[in-house]
Amino acid sequence: MSEEFVPVIFFICTACVIVAFFYLSHKNKLATLDTIQKSVDSGQPLTPEMLDKISNVQPPRVKDLRRGVVLLALGLAGFVASFMFSHEEPQEAFRIISMLPLFVGAGFLLVWKMNRYKD
Repeated sequence: MSEEFVPVIFFICTACVIVAFFYLSHKNKLATLDTIQKSVDSGQPLTPEMLDKISNVQPPRVKDLRRGVVLLALGLAGFVASFMFSHEEPQEAFRIISMLPLFVGAGFLLVWKMNRYKD
C-alpha cells in the first residue's frame, strides 16, 4: 500500500463516521415522530411529560459534562499514545493533533462548571 493512500483513507473514514452519525440521528428522530403519530392516531392524549420521555432529550448540563469528559479523555489518550513513536516527527504531530480534543474537552468542562443551568 502506498503512503499517499493513508491520508485519503483517514479522511474517508472520518467522513463515514460523520455521515453515519447524522444518518442514525435522523433515523432516531423519524422513529420518535412515528411513535407520536401512532399515539395521536390511537387517540391517546399528548402531555408534555410524555413528549419529554419519548424524545429522550438530555439537559444541556449533562451533555456538556459528557462531551467534556469524552473529549478530554480522547485528547489525553492521543497525547499518551504519542510516546509510543520512536521518531520525533510523528510524535510531535500526534501531540499537536491530540491537543485539539484535549482543549475542546477542557472548554466543555469549564462551561459545565461555570454555567448555572435551570434544570
